[in-house]
Amino acid sequence: MHTTKVVSPRIQKVILCALIAGCAITAANAQTIENNGTGTNNGYYYSLYSSGGSATMTFPEASSYPGNYAMTWSGVSDVVGGKGWSTGGNMTVGYNVGSASGYNTISVYGWTTSPLVEYYITELGSLYTADATYKGSVTSDGRTYNTYEHEQVNQPSIIGTATFEQYLDAWGGASVGTNYSVTTGNHFSHWESLGMDMGSFNYMILATEAYNGASGEVNATVW
Repeated sequence: MHTTKVVSPRIQKVILCALIAGCAITAANAQTIENNGTGTNNGYYYSLYSSGGSATMTFPEASSYPGNYAMTWSGVSDVVGGKGWSTGGNMTVGYNVGSASGYNTISVYGWTTSPLVEYYITELGSLYTADATYKGSVTSDGRTYNTYEHEQVNQPSIIGTATFEQYLDAWGGASVGTNYSVTTGNHFSHWESLGMDMGSFNYMILATEAYNGASGEVNATVW
C-alpha cells in the first residue's frame, strides 16, 4: 500500500537549503579557469597565468580539501598557476603534491610591491639560475636551499611590463604524495639579511610552473 507523506514547510525549507548548499559546493568545485584568471575557491585565492599554448585549472577535490587544485597545460610558452592566499607573509605553508608531470618547478611563490619582487621557494623541480647571482644558502624545515637573485628587465609582472628582482631559494627535493611544510618567514628574513628587501605582500600560492612548449598536469593541495 502506498502512503503519501506530507512534508512540513519547515522541513521543506531545510531540504531546499541543503540542496542549495550542495549545488553551491558543486558549482564552486566545478569552476574552470582557462589560460588566465584570479579569484577565490573554497576560501583560498587562486591565480592562473599562461602565454602560448593552453592551460586549464580546476578544483576537483576542494569540497574535501579546500586548498586543492588541478592544472593541465599543453604547448605553453609559460604557465604559472596555483592556490594559496591573496596576500601571504610569514606563515607555515603545508602542501602535498598528489601527482605531477611535465612541470619545471613547484614552489611557494608570490610577489611583493614597493619594491616589486617575484619570489620562489622551490620544493619540486629545478629553477633556472644560470644567469642569477648566488647569494648563499639557508636551512629551514630540515632542508637546505641555495639562494639566488636575478633582475628581470621589461618582463610581465603583476603591475604590467616592468623591471624587478627575483628572489630564489632553490631546493627541489620533495616527493610526490608526501606532506611537507614551509616556514616562509625563515626565507624572508634570510633574504632581508642579505639586503634583498621585501615589500608589501601581494598574493602567495603553491605555484606550478612550466615553459618552453611543455605539456603536463598537476594535482596538489595547500593549507
